[in-house]
Amino acid sequence: MEYTKAHFGYNQLMYDQLIENASEVKILEKERSECGAGSRWIWIWKNPRYVSMWGLLLCFLWEMAAWAQETRECRARLVFVGDIMVHKEQIQGALKGNVWNFTHQFRRVKPLFQNAFVVGNLETVFAGEKRGFAGYPSFNTPDELTDALSDLGVDLVTLANNHILDRGLTGAARTITVLDSADILWTGLGRGEVKPNEPLFVEYAGFRWAFVNYSYGSNHAVASSEALSSSEALTSGDVLASGDVRLNLISNASVESGLAQAWESSPDIVVACFHWGNEYQFIPTKRQREAAAFSVERGAHIVIGTHPHVLQPMEITSSDRGYSLTAYSLGNFISYQRIIPRERSAILAVDVEKKHGEQARISHVSVAPIWVSTTRPKGKFLIETVYAGTSPRFNHAGLSPNELWKARQAGKAVLEFLGAAEEPDGEGFYTLWNAASPDHLPQSRRKMPQ
Repeated sequence: MEYTKAHFGYNQLMYDQLIENASEVKILEKERSECGAGSRWIWIWKNPRYVSMWGLLLCFLWEMAAWAQETRECRARLVFVGDIMVHKEQIQGALKGNVWNFTHQFRRVKPLFQNAFVVGNLETVFAGEKRGFAGYPSFNTPDELTDALSDLGVDLVTLANNHILDRGLTGAARTITVLDSADILWTGLGRGEVKPNEPLFVEYAGFRWAFVNYSYGSNHAVASSEALSSSEALTSGDVLASGDVRLNLISNASVESGLAQAWESSPDIVVACFHWGNEYQFIPTKRQREAAAFSVERGAHIVIGTHPHVLQPMEITSSDRGYSLTAYSLGNFISYQRIIPRERSAILAVDVEKKHGEQARISHVSVAPIWVSTTRPKGKFLIETVYAGTSPRFNHAGLSPNELWKARQAGKAVLEFLGAAEEPDGEGFYTLWNAASPDHLPQSRRKMPQ
């Protein structure tokens, strides 16, 4: 994105008046990289006898504005959530008359998503009502979920997971169409002009971000009803491809290709998202650790994992590009999985900063514990993601004392498992790591988040 002259607070009329009747005008335009975004500044040199005091003052103010923007420090926050699942009970609870409304399921944690770029793993599809709405094992969710995600502040969803082909290639293709209509970004699939393993680039808060996304595989082969023979369906080390939809699969070749493409466009921060590991296991597998290390070695600043449906540890490591973060599994953001500890998790906040002339870096990592409350007032399912920390700024109205106690106990277990600070900040997050004390790494205080 390039800023225009109006960015510096003057309009074309003022500009025209300033240079009117000048005998000698030299305009120099220089492209600067200001916090990752191109900005344009203008110097005007004139024969002094034609320059008014107002003109000199305006030129001075232009230069000061450009200098201030060039030298300021840029900061931004990324917020990550785990698996966004929609079981049949959630669908039933969202039906109000003839209208689907999922917004209430996230209302209690909405303050955690302010002033951030939000990323989550969409573990369902939007295949349309004619295909039948359902939960596990073959998900299909009303399109109105995107309204709730947009209201919450979700900007990007990852699609490389084992459920994206639950309703075949047409279901995956329609999911992309619905997300596009809702202005929610997506990555993890190749389709049309989007090539397999192609990074997604985002300009946000003065930074250039690159996202890549891969899955261990899919629960579903290509359906014969979609007129695709087995020879047309290809499973390789790079993609599971057929027709116009291609699923990015984890392999050294595909990850290396995606990260290399990302760095060709000079991003500030690179994020690699993986759907991997063993379900319901608290310890990352050897393959997870190898893939994470491989990604960091090839330039990933942040590695985010999903699929196990429970939390796994988070690690901070040092690399040539500064410190990197690996969150092996973020668990479930929302679901109807009730077996402890699948109903508890954490929202991850990653703060980054960049000073003029320096590389962007991770400056702070924090988490907010969450717990999924499930009740049945008047026989109707009420399923909500609830803040499980001790900050007083969150809405717990309507939760029974027993539900609130369960949430707090779950939150305490999550924080101790991750090794987070014992007290929250003003926004409800608990510090996990801070660049001001880089050697103070998170140390788990319990073996399981339960």
